[in-house]
Amino acid sequence: MLRVIVAMTIASAATAMGQILIRRGMQAVGALETYAPLALVAYFTDALSNPYVIVGTALNGVFYFLLLTTLSWTGVTVALPFSALEYGFAAMLAVTILQEQVTPLRWVGIMVVVFGIILISMSNRPETIL
Repeated sequence: MLRVIVAMTIASAATAMGQILIRRGMQAVGALETYAPLALVAYFTDALSNPYVIVGTALNGVFYFLLLTTLSWTGVTVALPFSALEYGFAAMLAVTILQEQVTPLRWVGIMVVVFGIILISMSNRPETIL
């Protein structure tokens, strides 16, 4: 179970950082204002060539590779809930990097989710993978 916890903690941190970087990149690209075909191509070309978006997308790839690995060790009902650790990481990173405000009610919600993950990790019974 320790390897599941470590892998999914790293995966969740990677995807949270990836989302923060993508948000930073999209702030630089700007808002999508029109849906004209040529404007869409130009917009997404700008977005997909932004270094923050590129690195953020790569970090999201790290998440998926670690999730695949974790699913080879345990069931989806254990592995997938651990990905919710991303909420805590993302909130902390959004506050520190993006200077976003997180309300007390959101922090309570994040703590409830993390408490649920702790309960799942305590279930520690052997998993059978078909």
